[in-house]
Amino acid sequence: MDTKPKLIIFDCDGVLVDSELIASAAEAEEITRAGHSISVEEAVEQFAGVPATDMYRIIENRLGMPLPVDLSARIDARVRELYLSELAAIDRVRETVRALQIPCCVASSSAPNRLGLALAKTELFDLFYPNVFSTVLVRHGKPAPDIFLYAAEKMGVPAADCIVVEDSIAGVTAAKAAGMTALGFVGGGHCPPSHAARLKEAGAKQVFSRFEDLLAIIEGTSGERLGPSELRSEVALTM
Repeated sequence: MDTKPKLIIFDCDGVLVDSELIASAAEAEEITRAGHSISVEEAVEQFAGVPATDMYRIIENRLGMPLPVDLSARIDARVRELYLSELAAIDRVRETVRALQIPCCVASSSAPNRLGLALAKTELFDLFYPNVFSTVLVRHGKPAPDIFLYAAEKMGVPAADCIVVEDSIAGVTAAKAAGMTALGFVGGGHCPPSHAARLKEAGAKQVFSRFEDLLAIIEGTSGERLGPSELRSEVALTM
């Protein structure tokens, strides 16, 4: 990207809010109870960034039988309980988004009720409303590019002029398939030390762990160079 981007598209879970471990704990608990033993770490590894409907389909295929009809409701109830008691925004999100001075939106695999709760609980909803998009609006979820293309169309910006900030392999893959520049974020509590390399392998142009570094990274990406703050992030992630 040789010019300044015209739109920044943020994933929500694990990027704006530190929710992946919370949601994965609820999912692992209920999925294990349903007969498919899975740890929190495995749930993060396998299903972070993947729509719930796709997760349920994959597990049903593994089990060779339908999941309980109330599984989704039980998981949603548990996630809601944990969000209200534990969920927090990623450090410096509000200040950074306001300082970007570039149109921004959210494009998430979460269902609208969970997405709205996450943004409202962390007091981030006003930063993006009404530009908050869920994959229920499109035919295919991540890693397909549909939600990012939909968001760009609604915002009136060509895909080539968009930057996507993602924490998951599925999300980075979707951004690349959409023809957008992908940036990987590894500052969430669910990201192991190896995650930065995995996001780079999936196609992330740069990877960072501190949200406040995004300003310098955007400038560096638009000029095809690394800013000093970005260099610090890259060094920290490779040590």
